[in-house]
Amino acid sequence: MRMNRKYLLLLAGVLALTGCSTGSSDEKNPSTSATSTIAPQGTDVSSAPSEFETSTKTEPTAPAVWETTAPAKIRNSLSDEQVWLETEALIGKGELIFTGAENEGFYPDDLDWLRNSSADDILAIVYSCDDRDHAGWGVLGLNFGAGQQDIAAYADKPEKKRLISITVGDMCQQAHADSPKDLSSFSLGAWNGGHIHGVYMLRGNDALSLSAYLEQVEKDKGIIHTYNGSLSNPDAIPEAAAVYDYLKDVWAGDNCITGQMESTWMGSPDYEMNYIYDCTGRYPAIRGLDFMHNDFAGVVKRAKEWWEKGGIVTICWHTGSDFATGYNECLKTELDWENAFTPGTKEYDKLLSDMDRAVPFLQQLEDAGVPVLWRPFHELDGGWFWWSRGGSEYFVHLWQLMYSRYVDYWGLDNLIWVLGYSHNGGDLGAWYPGDNYVDLIGGDSYDKGANKSLYEDVSKVAAPQMPIVFHECGTIPTEDQMVKAGTDWLFFMVWHTDYITDEKNNTKKSLDEIYNSDYFITLDELPSFTE
Repeated sequence: MRMNRKYLLLLAGVLALTGCSTGSSDEKNPSTSATSTIAPQGTDVSSAPSEFETSTKTEPTAPAVWETTAPAKIRNSLSDEQVWLETEALIGKGELIFTGAENEGFYPDDLDWLRNSSADDILAIVYSCDDRDHAGWGVLGLNFGAGQQDIAAYADKPEKKRLISITVGDMCQQAHADSPKDLSSFSLGAWNGGHIHGVYMLRGNDALSLSAYLEQVEKDKGIIHTYNGSLSNPDAIPEAAAVYDYLKDVWAGDNCITGQMESTWMGSPDYEMNYIYDCTGRYPAIRGLDFMHNDFAGVVKRAKEWWEKGGIVTICWHTGSDFATGYNECLKTELDWENAFTPGTKEYDKLLSDMDRAVPFLQQLEDAGVPVLWRPFHELDGGWFWWSRGGSEYFVHLWQLMYSRYVDYWGLDNLIWVLGYSHNGGDLGAWYPGDNYVDLIGGDSYDKGANKSLYEDVSKVAAPQMPIVFHECGTIPTEDQMVKAGTDWLFFMVWHTDYITDEKNNTKKSLDEIYNSDYFITLDELPSFTE
């Protein structure tokens, strides 16, 4: 539990106590230092639009001292180097089938090494990505008669050697083969810098030893959860607590809440909302907004209006590392990660000052009693946005820093913190900031259907009973798809413009069926959160 806002994180303490090391999505849109004696500071208006000067009615307050403590332990510490050394030793006991160079695939004609295996034998593939430009994108393609499985490099140190292991029995099951002798094909492609360091077949006791070791490592690296069903911020305003209680109740039941992202350049910021209403006679329950390009005043205005209509508000922030730009800068700007987390440096002071740009406007929403599903740094593990390119350790520190800065320092008590993964896969747990910093967890995917694999990946990271959300999608999964797949998404949020209006993504008929289904909750079906 967080012990009031005078406690918790400042990165100086985190770096000293945790020993931090130093070191795409398609475009969906057009076009003071904090020391132990810091004085309250306002938003830097020198590089922001004039709205900063005209629309900030409430100056946020901050304590004279921002105390530093280490965050709660997230997971047990294991040395990656030692784990890999032991893993390589176990793999080395197997039969080496193939080793290649960058972008060299494996397309064997002779499959006796596979067909003469038993169900418990293990195929182990060691790979990396030699081209950092393709971090986050598929670098290998595995096919054994069950359709190609894309294997990604991941944004977190793509050049690091990684292991994919699969039992022969699982291969048979996926390929609908009765036995290994019935496996008729195998290929392992490599591209985008993909490097196959070795393909090994482990049999008998060697396979059992590897399997047991990997299972134990997974247990030892497991996240330490402390979530008890309450908001991470014990000082949350009543409206935020009411919304959160409702979200938990919905997730515990058999419903899904509707959501829609807005655009602001289609003649009206209600372009998508009006389209949905024209098709269905209803509005989405959740409205998605974006602080992109410093649209702070506009977002505050529309968020208040949506809340007054009885709706729920979620806000993201497409911005460069200066926290003052837009989508393109998300992809192109960088952060000096080491200096940005070193108190006393100009990079550290700038990071805090830049991050503070949103504070007065989130404070305006708190003053109006408007809770916000706050989802900064979304698609955090994707590798295409700057906030993930520093790797998982730095991302965790960035998230914790913003949380402490906003909650413990500025006293923003209307935020419900939403952590959003990409569909990229990989070790999602390494990117998790801890239960003290997260209220909702979810992911983004523009693949059609219920996205079962994404849901399962996120579920493995989520604390028990923490609601899981589908907070960006292109096509709404149907009730039937979600029920059959077992994907209990709390809510969906469709992206804006063509993603909702183009019938190749969502037909008018499907929208009408979804928005008028008893399974999906719309704006008119939300309870009052202020009574």
